[in-house]
Amino acid sequence: MANSSTNSTPGSSAREDAIRFYQIAAQRQPTPAETAAYKFIDPLAGFANCELKIFEKNSDLGGTWFENRYPGCACDIPIHNYQFTWAPYPHFPSFYTGAQDIYKYLKEVAEQHNLRKYIRLSHKIIGAKWIEERQKWQVQIVQTDGRELVVSDGETKDGEQGEPFIEECDIFINSSGAYNNWRWPTIPNREAYRGNMMHSASWPDVDYVTGRTVTLIGNGSSGIQILPAILDQADKIYVMLRSKTWVTPALANRFAGENGANKIYTDDEKENWSKDPEGYYAYRKEIENELNARFRLYLKDSQAQQMGKEATKKQMTARLSAKPELVNDLIPDFPVGCRRPTPGSGFLEALCSPKVEIIWGEIDTFNETGLKTASGKQVDSDTIICATGFNMGFVPRFSIVGLNGCDLREVWTQELPTAYLSVTVDKMPNYFVMMGPQSPLGHGSITGSIEMLTKYIRKLVSKLQTEAYASLVPREAATKAWLAHALKWMEKTVWVENCASSFKNGSSGRTVVSLHPGSRLHFFDLLEQPRYEDYEWTSLSSDPLSMFAWLADGFTAAESSAAADLSYYLVDAPHLKQRSRCAEEPTRATATGN
Repeated sequence: MANSSTNSTPGSSAREDAIRFYQIAAQRQPTPAETAAYKFIDPLAGFANCELKIFEKNSDLGGTWFENRYPGCACDIPIHNYQFTWAPYPHFPSFYTGAQDIYKYLKEVAEQHNLRKYIRLSHKIIGAKWIEERQKWQVQIVQTDGRELVVSDGETKDGEQGEPFIEECDIFINSSGAYNNWRWPTIPNREAYRGNMMHSASWPDVDYVTGRTVTLIGNGSSGIQILPAILDQADKIYVMLRSKTWVTPALANRFAGENGANKIYTDDEKENWSKDPEGYYAYRKEIENELNARFRLYLKDSQAQQMGKEATKKQMTARLSAKPELVNDLIPDFPVGCRRPTPGSGFLEALCSPKVEIIWGEIDTFNETGLKTASGKQVDSDTIICATGFNMGFVPRFSIVGLNGCDLREVWTQELPTAYLSVTVDKMPNYFVMMGPQSPLGHGSITGSIEMLTKYIRKLVSKLQTEAYASLVPREAATKAWLAHALKWMEKTVWVENCASSFKNGSSGRTVVSLHPGSRLHFFDLLEQPRYEDYEWTSLSSDPLSMFAWLADGFTAAESSAAADLSYYLVDAPHLKQRSRCAEEPTRATATGN
């Protein structure tokens, strides 16, 4: 790395810091925020001389795993592959671990790696604006009143206190995530209901389930987890269903419990992994290999799709054996994977319980005692649980204004949301989004994807720092070409089939902008070597003849240190034998006398 001088003129020998100081502001989601803190700040990760501030609206870190507290809330990815690669943890209690244990893990990682110092709790970002003449972001922030959970919706002011203030930064990373901006069902007269109504993502501390009649709306991931978790407590449960769904076998099924159930790890297993890191690493590798190998399931008419469909149908039929009449009602016509695959341990068995009554069709309206279906059936209950998911539309929850007054919230409301390689956005300089449009949200564990994204961002920011650039922005042509490729590639997948899916923000349409056009490993390879030519770079200097001023005095930073290795380019051990042969044997030219 060359010594840089941000103010040097051609031919100068000024010697300044090799890496220009940067301020980075990030809106949190637990995994991206902690990964950013670790990867950006840790000098071993190759990044230095920056100040990182992470703003968290809630009273503690943890994001999704701090907010979601409904009964049965758990990771539906094998837990030993839903953790940081740099913070392995062998003590998780089960194959699919609950929210509280994941939250505890995230807190322990933050403490162990001293990451809390970067996080500003009870601070909510409410706006951001790029100041072109200063080449800076001005991020508008307001403190919250210390309550545990603050609503993500930018239009909601509950919990905000005091006057907003401005934080200026060189880099703005939006890692707010998708699984926290929850939404009520679009059913009229919700306020008319006199009983206890709750959303799965905003679960109350008071028990409104035990000994009561409960109505559960939704059979997505949350609803599938809630039903078996409340079955023993409730007196009666009405399950409102309007669409069929695949309840899949466990991911990496052979590592799960019997018949794909959740496996509880023994103390001996956890202790052995703790004492044998290599064995634990091998176990994680086996599961990861299997998860990555299953991607062809999502290709239309593939052998993997056909096999997956047959295996899932067989298992669903077996698990519904107590009520075989439900098989045709529940098994869909659309392919496995069109909706987000959910293992759903215990859900199908719970549907067979005499406590449970399934009511099919649309809900027409809420009323004082419950709800009425479109067919006219009145369903009364003490408690209504809305497991109706999140807003997955990618539109920012606050105004983000980039070049020429372009407001990203308006653009992504009017047009298809797109981010170049899922991470940078046209007309938004020095702006990065974690797991944005066209990201591997449905490809398996997101933790590895987030780490790869962080490394990619680090490479771009490092180029800014060391080569005297003020900002970067993806080229409009590259962004459009990327979206065109992604949409065309999606046509070969089951994701575009006719099913209401979170991948399409709850719609049944055929346009999918949320997912990466390829496998998870394909995504990793794509990020490995940035295509710098797909970006426009703004120099710190207005003088075009100063574009190489960052080369400074013509020496590398290593040459300023007496302890530096000045022959690093000589290859070591792998070629020792070859060098030995070269010393002992004459070259062909010598042997032939040439």
